[in-house]
Amino acid sequence: MDKLELSAIDCCNFKQLPSYEILNTLLNQAITALENEKSSYRPVDCKGNPGSLLVLNKEKPAIIVPDIHARPFFVKNILNFNIPAKFKAASKPISVEKALQDGRAYVVCVGDAFHTEKTGPRWEKIQKEFNSGVVDGDAMVQEMTECLAAFTALLTLKVKYPEYFHFLKGNHENILNVSVNGDFAFCKYADEGSMVKRFISQYYGEDILYLISCYENLLPFAAYGKYYVVTHAEPAKVFTKKQLIDARKYPEVIYSLIWTRNDVVTDYTVVPIMKNLLDKEDVEKALHFGGHRPVIGNYALRQDGKYIQIHNPARQNICVVSSKRKFNPQKDIYEVKP
Repeated sequence: MDKLELSAIDCCNFKQLPSYEILNTLLNQAITALENEKSSYRPVDCKGNPGSLLVLNKEKPAIIVPDIHARPFFVKNILNFNIPAKFKAASKPISVEKALQDGRAYVVCVGDAFHTEKTGPRWEKIQKEFNSGVVDGDAMVQEMTECLAAFTALLTLKVKYPEYFHFLKGNHENILNVSVNGDFAFCKYADEGSMVKRFISQYYGEDILYLISCYENLLPFAAYGKYYVVTHAEPAKVFTKKQLIDARKYPEVIYSLIWTRNDVVTDYTVVPIMKNLLDKEDVEKALHFGGHRPVIGNYALRQDGKYIQIHNPARQNICVVSSKRKFNPQKDIYEVKP
């Protein structure tokens, strides 16, 4: 499989674990795409590599996607969603995937591809399987089939539309389950981080585990356009544009952007960050978007309404941000579920 033969929708429709060949090919292609991002939208860092900040075209709308968490149906429904004509991606409504194909809109995902969040009982079953010495039991295979269907779809989108599809690093992008350089090992319902690492290693091999870690380590941490800034979590501190570009150099930046819990930020951070990134006249209309912690309803507002949290694992919501006007959370959040 030397060239990409699968569409993202094909990947979303997987009913069994993808083959080693598919994962190996897509991971290598996605890594190549990330290593060769254009400096025009991903400025180079202090080492001369694509930095951790995306600078997106001010004239194009952006679709901001909350945490994925092993939901291939969510990815599929996003791609099939028709962007209303009022966002001027085209003269008439067009699908998100068509907009990506034509370079008419960006998709920016806030991160967290792995680990389902609505299936706590499944994780308990998986933990029991592992405790009994079974790494590839029924519950784990079901979990990883859904997880890798979503993951391979995301890889495919990056390969096909590298300039317009972007996935930010979240705290779940840590396949090696390490606690170093701003990352921390993960567990919630069970020991998810350790168990997923062990499954990938045993089922696919250490080379696939390594390639996933390489992919994760190339992901950006933040993005901005005319009226928006996006990170995985609410920033705990204020950072300059240079610090965001060089985020890999600073563990405290990484931790701040992917791990911050709700209600721990005591000083306003997002407006100063916007002032460091956006044109002065755009700051008043801009919002800082993030996911990470679940919300009730469509969104939650923090920092005097300038930080908008959009991750509800029970819904399939996306935010469509116009390049022509201020985002309205009452009108510009859409559920893509058919």
